[in-house]
Amino acid sequence: MLEVFDSIKETIENAGFGRKAIMKRYIKTFTDNNLEEGESLLAVASPNDKPTKLLFVTNQNVSFYNMLTSDGKDDVKAPISAIISCEIIAQNGLAAINLETKQGSITIHKVLEQIAGQIKDTIEELQTKQES
Repeated sequence: MLEVFDSIKETIENAGFGRKAIMKRYIKTFTDNNLEEGESLLAVASPNDKPTKLLFVTNQNVSFYNMLTSDGKDDVKAPISAIISCEIIAQNGLAAINLETKQGSITIHKVLEQIAGQIKDTIEELQTKQES
């Protein structure tokens, strides 16, 4: 079992005034509509100032949604096995998450550093489990 800092709770708590309900709704919608049988949500990341880009990490996939586009052209869903690299660039308590996958690139800026670190740790642990 993954030992996890609760990025889901922290993402909601740090969403800012008026945005906590939006983050809860995004997470509930994702959980209700996108998880397949046996899949569970492990971590969530979004920009600290505006939850317009969302990264969900499950025990099987990473899913990225850009809420500013209605056509979904920026959205990426990739199995854990398709992740090529995960890089965190930290600066002043915030970080950028850069994921390269076989399905496309994912970048989210202004994520709390602790949440970004947990995303990377979760992905690396899942990749290690798949390799063994």
